Amino acid sequence: MKNLSIVLNVVLFVAVIVLYVLYFSGHKSPETAMTSKVAGTADATKIVYINTDTLLNNYQLAVELNEAFLKKQEDRRTELNIKAEGTEFQRKLQNNGFISEARAIEARDQLLVKQENFRRLQQEMMDKASREQSELNKQLFDEITNFLKEYNKEKGFSIVLSTQLGGNVLYAEDGFDITKEIVDRLNANYKKGDSQK
Repeated sequence: MKNLSIVLNVVLFVAVIVLYVLYFSGHKSPETAMTSKVAGTADATKIVYINTDTLLNNYQLAVELNEAFLKKQEDRRTELNIKAEGTEFQRKLQNNGFISEARAIEARDQLLVKQENFRRLQQEMMDKASREQSELNKQLFDEITNFLKEYNKEKGFSIVLSTQLGGNVLYAEDGFDITKEIVDRLNANYKKGDSQK
């Protein structure tokens, strides 16, 4: 769930950047765009939005990247669980499983070294997972942003907003939500890219 939240925040960030680029690349000042909307001229501002929850749950690339990331996380947890040996030492100590106190101290010292190595390995895995999550988010961000740039050449929207359940867009008239079309076209592009490999 935390990973999904990170991905959603990245997508929202991407959408804001896209909106900024799209809005200001039209060489209109905000006042001019608002005036033309208010005056009702044909050059009115076109605003649409994408629901990022739906996008991330239905865009095949996002689903596959998330599943692969979660599998890696599970594999790492399994590896860490195998390396956790502290309970075996405790059991031996309680059952007098050591021949002498010196052997118990030696085993304890070895266990402390192993635990330190384990903590280091755990931190390295967390750092690696964080880097991988950032790379996946960047890959998704790039895919969606590049797609929206091309898509907007065809559609000519002034602003493409991003929302999610409980997000900023609480109500919009029919026709403003382009999520389904975006998901369908992203998936078609993704399938086309897979078939060319």
